[in-house]
Amino acid sequence: MAKIIHNNILDTVDSVFSVSKEKGSLHLHADDETLDGRHLTINGKKALHFGTCGYLGLEQHPALKKGAMDAIEKYGVQFPMSRTYISNPLYKKLEQKIHEMYNAPVVISKNCTLAHLTTIPIIIRQNDLIILDHLVHTSVQEASKKMLSQGVTIEMVRHNNLEMLEELIKKNRSKYDRIWYMADGVYSMYGDYAPIKEMIALAEKYEQLHLYVDDAHGTSWIGEKGTGYVMSQMDHKLYRKMILTSNLGKAFGACGGLTLFPNEEFQRKVNVFGGPLSFSVQIEPPTLGAALASADLHLSDEIYDLQDDLRTKINYFNSLLKKTSLPLVEENDSPIFFIGVGTMDMGNYIVREMVKDGVYVNIGPYPAVPAKNIGIRITMSTHNTLEDIEILVDKLEYHFDRALQATGQTLVKIHKAFRMKAPEAVLVDTTENTENIESRPFTVSKYDSINQIDQKEWDAHLGKRGMFDWNGISLLERSFKNNDHEANNWNFQYFIARDKHDEVVLMTFYISALYKEDIFSRASISIALEKERELNPNYLVSKGVFIGSLFTEGNHIYINKQSDQWKPAMRRLFDDLYEFQEKEEASNIMFRDLESGDKELDEFMIENGFVKVDLPESCIVENLGWDTEEEFMAGMTKETKKNFKRYIKKYEHLCDVEFRDKISPEEMKHALKLHKAVNEKNMAINSFLFPDSVFEEMVDDPNWEFVVVKVKPEYQAQATDKPIVVCFCHKNTHQVYSFMLTAIDYEYVYEYSAYRLALWAMVKRAKELGCKQANFGISATVEKKRVGARPYQRVGYFQAKDNYAMEVMETTIAKERD
Repeated sequence: MAKIIHNNILDTVDSVFSVSKEKGSLHLHADDETLDGRHLTINGKKALHFGTCGYLGLEQHPALKKGAMDAIEKYGVQFPMSRTYISNPLYKKLEQKIHEMYNAPVVISKNCTLAHLTTIPIIIRQNDLIILDHLVHTSVQEASKKMLSQGVTIEMVRHNNLEMLEELIKKNRSKYDRIWYMADGVYSMYGDYAPIKEMIALAEKYEQLHLYVDDAHGTSWIGEKGTGYVMSQMDHKLYRKMILTSNLGKAFGACGGLTLFPNEEFQRKVNVFGGPLSFSVQIEPPTLGAALASADLHLSDEIYDLQDDLRTKINYFNSLLKKTSLPLVEENDSPIFFIGVGTMDMGNYIVREMVKDGVYVNIGPYPAVPAKNIGIRITMSTHNTLEDIEILVDKLEYHFDRALQATGQTLVKIHKAFRMKAPEAVLVDTTENTENIESRPFTVSKYDSINQIDQKEWDAHLGKRGMFDWNGISLLERSFKNNDHEANNWNFQYFIARDKHDEVVLMTFYISALYKEDIFSRASISIALEKERELNPNYLVSKGVFIGSLFTEGNHIYINKQSDQWKPAMRRLFDDLYEFQEKEEASNIMFRDLESGDKELDEFMIENGFVKVDLPESCIVENLGWDTEEEFMAGMTKETKKNFKRYIKKYEHLCDVEFRDKISPEEMKHALKLHKAVNEKNMAINSFLFPDSVFEEMVDDPNWEFVVVKVKPEYQAQATDKPIVVCFCHKNTHQVYSFMLTAIDYEYVYEYSAYRLALWAMVKRAKELGCKQANFGISATVEKKRVGARPYQRVGYFQAKDNYAMEVMETTIAKERD
């Protein structure tokens, strides 16, 4: 009964990328007739190029160009055969030179993605454990997930968290033959490094631990013979329990992936039948020719001149950045820099305006970084001159300041988003002054109890939507405090923005509460995570800030879209949410249950650091204008009418359905027992069990009633004389009937179709009370449609401090798929 539709991460990414594409920061095209590495022409504007991964500029080196052209003359433009049969003659020469560089057995693949797909399935065995750094490159993650179908287990640790890694090793070393930790050498967004020496020390401590490292962004610009960052941390000798992926592209100047092995046997196995090596095409001769020329250069002293040149520019850029207030997220000596901006709105603005002003930089978007950690990604190359770097810093500083004003962002907010300590000058310069506050065309009132808010005003704007009218929230405030379980103690906050005429522009409430991060994930994911929670009850349990609450359902925010102040009011709400998030030490913020299809709101939320997610459908009965059952059925399809008779009318004579203002303590005890069973069984919405106090409050509240379904005595036979279904329903004074919670005896519910009978009874009850609609909530959509409920797609907007939980659940989805 609990089947619901869940969010697809690809739809979320599509919504983010589509906005940035429309704003001119992603999916651009170079207009150049020829390229020189230093410039790009974008939208007809010639711009300095600070977005390349060709850090040493070798893609424009004369020797590589000549190598490519010579190879075309000798071998043509392709060698169309599988390497299982015959390899192009240049492969053998290139393998020899790569071995000379790294002094390790090597397999060459067409690119790094294929290198992972070639190596991981051959090396990883069924009784191995894979542990992924949650920021390891997507190509490593995707190749690893393919091993799930072979029965391989995958775990994940937070970025560079070796303490967490060691805990997993201790926990699992008796279960697996080998444990593989997979990480990047240099991470592509922030330019930060993996702690290679510490990782090796851990591998020495635990013999089962092996390392698999992707150094695609660390190749060439550092290390002896340009062998990269990881090799530079190992005294130029591959660690005995490490497989290293390196790159023939990016700084190397050609294209291709390298896999370096600590022994000949690993290399032999992968080379004999590493999937893509057999069924994918070979690297084209001109690319092999360019790679050979680059290898020769790496084996000469010229590589050190290029490295020194790049280092000079990196150091110069660092020195200029220190003279500015630009928030550099990770200060290091890699050629990758990340300037924090916090929101897509500000990131899109800076990229777009910088291009117009003659400088190209990248945006660092979600999901490469968390939604609130958007930034400007800048890369250095030997193509850039010192004068170019000065121009970059001047223009970046100028457009950064303009972007702050244009988007309402502040340096203080950015530093908080990245958990960076803001300099004193920043704290002083960005503090709002009294004049700015007083000149705002709207005022904000904040409260910590519904009792401080006028009931008529609240209900006029939000009370007509569901259970969260003034009285309903008052019950929640009384119920969700002083409970034994921390998850059932909520902190309520209320926010009202009014214009200069005292008209409400925006009104909402929000809470902080512990929740399970898989609350809206697939049931199979929650089942898997609950197994982990048997040993670790707090696994993927976080404190979140929720617009609305975890009890109520519906659109919890009133926005007057006719007012020209709704966007500034929303930005002020964001400020208050961030302040509340920091105070409560909450990880995430979520806007819940908004109507789907509001493109203006979608774009606004995405640009302000939230990602859009599809939430489960919400069922509403709106057809309550009928007078007879026949009229009600007349609006059904032929199939629905058939199912209504088959699953509901056929069973009506078996049960008594009562509506009560109160139920006895014995009945309540029984109902709570059944509700607990529902909570444990219905993993489609995985939440903590609500406290008894909320049910006790319902008994004494005239706005609540109870639907009690019992088997009639004459049909009891093997059945029970106790209720087999109890529904907890809220009667809104604004003609909205809300079915909130249910208790089900699964031993009898199917035999007597009791849940369906309760649904039908509630439709008739809403009609009887003169309600305009009946909210039937989420889950069990098929059953609710049989009594005339219409499912509405709802969306949420989510912001997390990091993507760790998302990555874990995506891995769990892959496990489920396999």
